[in-house]
Amino acid sequence: MDKKMRKIWNKILDGFRENAKDPSQARYEKSTSSTQASLIICAGLALLVFVLYYRIAYAFCTMEGLQDMKAHAEFALHFYLNPEVFFKAWLRVPHMLWHLIVKVFQSRVHMPLLAAASFTFALFGVFSYAVTAWFLYKLLRAYTGQERLGLASFGSALLSFVGPLIMEWFADGYAGQFTPNPLHNPTHIATKGFGMLAMMAGIDIIRRYRGQETVFFQGKRLYLYFGLFSFFSALAKPTFMYMLLPAGMIVILLDLLNGAWKKSPSVKTVWNAAWKLAVATLPTCAYILTEYIALFFFGREQGTSVVLTKPLEVWHFFSLDVPTSILLGMCFPIWMLLTNLGYFYKSVEGRLGVLGYLTGVLEFSVLAESGDRKDAGNFAWCMMAGMTIFFAVSLCRLTLSTMQQKSGAKHAAYVVVSWFLLFLHVYSGLSLYNAFSGIL
Repeated sequence: MDKKMRKIWNKILDGFRENAKDPSQARYEKSTSSTQASLIICAGLALLVFVLYYRIAYAFCTMEGLQDMKAHAEFALHFYLNPEVFFKAWLRVPHMLWHLIVKVFQSRVHMPLLAAASFTFALFGVFSYAVTAWFLYKLLRAYTGQERLGLASFGSALLSFVGPLIMEWFADGYAGQFTPNPLHNPTHIATKGFGMLAMMAGIDIIRRYRGQETVFFQGKRLYLYFGLFSFFSALAKPTFMYMLLPAGMIVILLDLLNGAWKKSPSVKTVWNAAWKLAVATLPTCAYILTEYIALFFFGREQGTSVVLTKPLEVWHFFSLDVPTSILLGMCFPIWMLLTNLGYFYKSVEGRLGVLGYLTGVLEFSVLAESGDRKDAGNFAWCMMAGMTIFFAVSLCRLTLSTMQQKSGAKHAAYVVVSWFLLFLHVYSGLSLYNAFSGIL
């Protein structure tokens, strides 16, 4: 029995070491698609994302009752250039990037309000799609040396619609499950693209101090890019940065501790990057703090504050079975993590994807707003931001596995099962928003 267990354990360790190798060491199938075909695919999928996002948003805007989308759209009317009126509106909604753009379309382009809201929502959806496609494209090129824009665009389009798996027997199918694409909320979609860009700049900063080549940005402006993208993300909705900044700090801290443990001179390099990153983040942190004070002390949430709560107390408002809700919402990324532990442990994007999601889960599990606002579960937005990057990194790993020059039924079955799980998430997401019947 001991020999059998030892043999199984050795196989597990061998598998861990194998997928912990840098993916660029693997051999990949050569691309046969032309650049022109890839551009057409990218543009066609962008149009599809725009149309679906527009129709979904418009359906929410025209529903009976005050839906989230409609409430935000109507509030956009309060933003005027008059300083006093603008300040009063800002006190109520400091994360107002989406609202300002809606106001411009409504007042300057003379669009009807609901059309302006839906159009702005669709624009941010396409922006997030483009950023995610760039994320996948750049990583695939860095690891394989190939231009795979069509494949990256296809993956990004899928990620634009992933949702929790359909299980009608589980609390009416969706209660207590969460998604990286809450398409009823415009501010979350508005922050996704900027949040992903900030994460990409952060990955490049970490890769650079590790002595690796950057993937997404060139030159010496990485800290400027990170500061700029993180600021716009907070301006759209601060919750992405609530997740990303702590997760990034954990990654850097682990590198510092690892260098100190090995007594490596890299500690100085990591520390140098850490304080520069902290300085670059100051404008974002200052705005988030100002926003917090404005909203909770002078704005519409006066008397409310962020408090520590019992673990999972708020989550149980939405679901009595938290493990099941996590599994149904994150089946694909969890599968990819369990089958690629080495990649998620070793690579910068893998480690940041997992830690980002875990940070979001922790924040949602123990933090809440006081009073009646506790029922809103607003720290779920942090977890859904973590889901966004975990799904994106998982898809990158799956795409690399698909491109590998590996033969055999075992590898083929793994790729088929993995894509099936992802497609199931996409089908579930589209079904959740009635994209097949009520909207199209």
